[in-house]
Amino acid sequence: MSRLILPRFNRRAVLQTVMVGGLAACVTTKAGKAGDGASGPPIVETSAGKVWGVVDHGVHAFKGIPYGAPTGGKARFLPPKAVAPWAGIKETVAYGHPSPQGRPSNLPAPPPPAPGAPRSLISMAQTETASEDCLALNLWTPAIDARKRPVMFWIHGGGFSTGSGASPWYDGVNLAAKQDVVVVTINHRLNVFGYLYLGDEGEYADSANAGMLDIVLALKWVKANIDNFGGDPSRVMIFGESGGGRKTSSMMGLTPAQGLFQRCVAESGCQLRLESKAVAMERTEKLLKGLGLAKGDYAGLQSASVDALLAAGAAAQVGTGQFRPVAGTPSGPAHPFDPAAPVMSANVPMIVGSNRTEASVFLGADPKVIQLDEAGLQGRVQALTPPGEGPGVIAMYRRLCPQSGNSEILYMATTDRGYFLDTTILAGRKADQGRAPVWSYSFYRHTPVEGGRYFTPHASEIPFVFDNLAKATAIGGEPTPAAQKLADEMSAAWANFARLGDPNRAGVTPWPKYNSATCPTMIWDEPSRVENDPRGVQRKKMLSFGSQQYDEREPGPT
Repeated sequence: MSRLILPRFNRRAVLQTVMVGGLAACVTTKAGKAGDGASGPPIVETSAGKVWGVVDHGVHAFKGIPYGAPTGGKARFLPPKAVAPWAGIKETVAYGHPSPQGRPSNLPAPPPPAPGAPRSLISMAQTETASEDCLALNLWTPAIDARKRPVMFWIHGGGFSTGSGASPWYDGVNLAAKQDVVVVTINHRLNVFGYLYLGDEGEYADSANAGMLDIVLALKWVKANIDNFGGDPSRVMIFGESGGGRKTSSMMGLTPAQGLFQRCVAESGCQLRLESKAVAMERTEKLLKGLGLAKGDYAGLQSASVDALLAAGAAAQVGTGQFRPVAGTPSGPAHPFDPAAPVMSANVPMIVGSNRTEASVFLGADPKVIQLDEAGLQGRVQALTPPGEGPGVIAMYRRLCPQSGNSEILYMATTDRGYFLDTTILAGRKADQGRAPVWSYSFYRHTPVEGGRYFTPHASEIPFVFDNLAKATAIGGEPTPAAQKLADEMSAAWANFARLGDPNRAGVTPWPKYNSATCPTMIWDEPSRVENDPRGVQRKKMLSFGSQQYDEREPGPT
């Protein structure tokens, strides 16, 4: 985590500067503005104190800037508070702590994968120690100057349960340098620490949205400080993938978030509906029982160990699903996109999309799926659909995709039933609102890894959006000229959306706004193209079943 010390590099020169006249050679006194780092690493004044970063490939990088106070002890399950001011210069050159997540630390590590087992495509393992002192952000900017660059504010995936803003895939150097934008990634509270519902009264009435309120606090930090880093607080784009996409789309209906961002991108995660209070309370009661606590024993919850909460939280999710935001709470008064797009964010334009075979990343490592027989395919698809509909769905895919084998049909059916359907529902409701536009995409680029058997898996668009192909070969393969061209196109489109509220830019295929009649959609591929209502037959069939989000115990991939 950040420390109040001078950096290791060039420390003698800085000490000499301080001795002869303060930090005047590196920092100006006007409204917290900083020098450009030409004479040393960049120093910037924030609302809480000065921070010291590094220069990475010509980009000014600050990692682990605290935006909120620690969230443990008596601060657990409460709205976050701003970080306390500090004296001196805080070294912000290393990522901050992620929120506690995953297995309790007092349990033995799981056994290693069996010899020959498929490797994971998504390599975002935590390297920093988890802590409830986790409210930190990371920032990359082309220069510390008076320019007003658009801000791309990334909210990480991992459902509402895991992850952090520290993945190499999210490194902001290339985006900042090539697109002249400021990139921000954050950590915030997750799982039981961020989304435990404790009822409707008193100071814990918004406990189920604590993790979302952390994001709001980070956005407030951006509004107050980003101009000191060369950013424009009036052009903030929130974007995220998977759970991050669900968080960004949820922010559209989160009351305290309004006015803090001006564009929104949801990649492979469109939140139509939030948790119901009934299921959330059932989960809470199971958690309390596992901890041996009575309802209303807030002191007991706040004094429980992190490991105890993680263990009890894991058991409480069985049969109830993951901890997530709850509708009908003070900050989340209603479902964000059901029955219609939220009025409170009607003027915020959006980009929404999904990948062609999202589910392959979850299912493709299972030997039973790799060698899926007809009975296995029938059983798995039937579990996705209303009674008796499975055989007809499989017949539809065999008619439309005659070259596809059983595993690919399963990936497509699972993806279209969830990610793709929900994306089209949200895009339609946003377009039908008739206020701000929405653009829709489908990512089709076929990854060559593992012989291509994963097709277009979940998360495979992230390295293209961040222009970080070399950091994500596990999912995208070795970069090729065609892949880099696609990364250039996608990263520029996202940056242009942040800059102008419209992803279109000169020299590439025009991307029309979405409408419910013709459903124009950008197909990101090698090469890219626009199609009207791609996979329209599949979309209409899945729409006839209704979104899985209407199930209060929404299932995950089978």
